[in-house]
Amino acid sequence: MPVYDYDYTDKIIAYLDKQLIDRYAKLKGLVSFDELNVMQSVSVLYQELSILVRKMFLQLAEHTYNAAVKRKSFGSIDEEWVDRLLNAYDPTSKYIFTHEEDRKRARLVEALIASTTKTKEIDAAMRSMSLMWRAYAIKVTDEAVLQAYEDEEEDNVRWIAEDDEKTCSVCLSRHGKVYAISKLPPKPHINCRCRFERIK
Repeated sequence: MPVYDYDYTDKIIAYLDKQLIDRYAKLKGLVSFDELNVMQSVSVLYQELSILVRKMFLQLAEHTYNAAVKRKSFGSIDEEWVDRLLNAYDPTSKYIFTHEEDRKRARLVEALIASTTKTKEIDAAMRSMSLMWRAYAIKVTDEAVLQAYEDEEEDNVRWIAEDDEKTCSVCLSRHGKVYAISKLPPKPHINCRCRFERIK
């Protein structure tokens, strides 16, 4: 079976980026930037974004998992699976996704209340959210594949590094090495596109 790729992941990322642009544009259209209006508007926006990203991450995880299993789906991927992933500390990003969502919301509220350059603050918040979603879309893909392997009782995987000029020295040093899934080292940097190959 060929090693998985990130084609579907990239489609999800592109869709989410478009949604971010559309939704943050509404925030730019605010007439009043008084404290109460900003807090309410940003709170509603981030609630909507939270629902959206979880829905898309679930779709991504289900698609990836089902493409990775050899046999009929075991049904390991569901909303709870996504929630566990987003509520767990990630050693690569060095934060918990849900906590970072809250921090990003709070930072945007503070910036909109204090800044004289509202549009720049909104654009910066949108870029920050996009970068986080991009990194976690890759993580969701990898974790769904590993879940499929574990469900099929695979014990080990081979680390496959990207073969291009951007590949870091850590990833290159791991290329071709076999790791127990339970002892797989975390990816060395955000947006790492190394993949994990079945041994069987």
